[in-house]
Amino acid sequence: MTDTPLYTMVNGEPMISTEAVALLMGIPYERLRAEIDRQKAENPESETFKLPRAWTRQGNRIRKETQAALGYEAGMKECIDYLAAKAERKAGGES
Repeated sequence: MTDTPLYTMVNGEPMISTEAVALLMGIPYERLRAEIDRQKAENPESETFKLPRAWTRQGNRIRKETQAALGYEAGMKECIDYLAAKAERKAGGES
């Protein structure tokens, strides 16, 4: 991942980075970036990115698991923060 923020607030709404989407979907950043590039090359005029159905299902599962771990129905930003901290711990060798 890069050192860019996972989300920023614009007019009170969170704008999430590609890295945050990868965390939420449980896929490697590079795989997400490749799919974005593939779709853009396939249809250069379109600004719409369509998540593969399997990624959406996996993202829903991850959201439910994250909310269960937190013990409440967390919002997107809280889920991103939790998943980022979990990924950091994993990268640092902790369980």
